Amino acid sequence: MPLSLTRWRESEPEEIRSWITEVNDGIIAVAGMGLGLAGADVEARTTYAVVIINAFVGALVAFGAKLGERLADVEAERDLIGHESQRLAMTPDEERAEIVAWFEEKGVSTTTAQNVADELNEGDALGAHLLIEYGIKDFTTTRAAWSDAIQVGMAFLVGAILPVLATIVTPWDTHVVGIVAIATVSLAVTSFTLSRLGHSNPVATVARSLILGFGTLAAAFALGDLLL
Repeated sequence: MPLSLTRWRESEPEEIRSWITEVNDGIIAVAGMGLGLAGADVEARTTYAVVIINAFVGALVAFGAKLGERLADVEAERDLIGHESQRLAMTPDEERAEIVAWFEEKGVSTTTAQNVADELNEGDALGAHLLIEYGIKDFTTTRAAWSDAIQVGMAFLVGAILPVLATIVTPWDTHVVGIVAIATVSLAVTSFTLSRLGHSNPVATVARSLILGFGTLAAAFALGDLLL
């Protein structure tokens, strides 16, 4: 299930930390839009429509950007697989020498490096070369690309829903306070929770999120007031 706690726990810390950005982007983008409209004195009905549209369009943009990135990874990896397969077939000795040299650079003796290279070539020669030369451990599949893109889009939408609700549910006369309050709490909670799961520094992560968030929201309100 996308963005479930089980999925989070099974994910790499780097992947989890990337979700901090996506969730918080949703919070800041929609909260900033709401405050920008407030600074411009836009009426309630129009504000509701704009923030809702902004939330869903933002999620679709995040989904599309991630999908394009991951599909590009799929194509690049397929190209490398074809390239390395061809080299293994045409120049196996040179490819073996590259493996030996790589291990020797890591401090392994020549004899041991040669033995390791022979064992790797007898097992999964292509996989060994892709890992050692390009750092490719797991291949990206088209299905994985779509799954990652959906998760990113959902992460943005989860963050975006919070300021949308704050804008709509809070009484209109105090909706600016409601947006700022929900954005502050949401940024703090998501940053703290996801940073702990991602093994990053919670205090630093929360502080960065709040500083950047407040700066963005203040700028959005000021621009709305200035431009309209």
